[in-house]
Amino acid sequence: MELHFGTYREMTEKDQFEIKDLIIKGNEANMDLLESRLYSSASTAYFKDGVTIIATASIKIPEAYYVNEIFDKAVADLNPSKHIFELGYVFVESPYRNQKLASILCAELMNKFKNEHLFSTTRTDNLGMQSILHTLGFEPSGKSYLSLTKTKLLQLFIRNGSLIDQELSQESALEHYMSQS
Repeated sequence: MELHFGTYREMTEKDQFEIKDLIIKGNEANMDLLESRLYSSASTAYFKDGVTIIATASIKIPEAYYVNEIFDKAVADLNPSKHIFELGYVFVESPYRNQKLASILCAELMNKFKNEHLFSTTRTDNLGMQSILHTLGFEPSGKSYLSLTKTKLLQLFIRNGSLIDQELSQESALEHYMSQS
């Protein structure tokens, strides 16, 4: 297996299709927004077994309205504008599970974004993802809330970066990230 990094928009059509297909299999993402959110993501990490992508995770740059909505639903007592990056779209094909691939992908992405404030959401019954988030320094924030489909309970997790100034705006944080790339 081989670890890869990149942005979705720079990938081959085949790799884009395979990553999108994995995320759809996970049945957690808003399918109407999937393509645009992948294109605007900051980075994607993925494993290939031969020529096939078998696991993926992304750092997304969601729109401000979405971040505000998540923090509001969770009744999180934090400033959402400081958390412009979201860890998400984590999925591993069934035959490759229990090999810590999701943990490796998420840890590698966190190394690239260690100075940034990040958030992530996961189902309250997804103990595996919650364990990964805790290991990476994420803490639950606020209360659990119903998903858009009203079929799942979600929990917001927060990870504070080590160097971001408390007053750094969303726009200047994005400029900081882009200058580091």
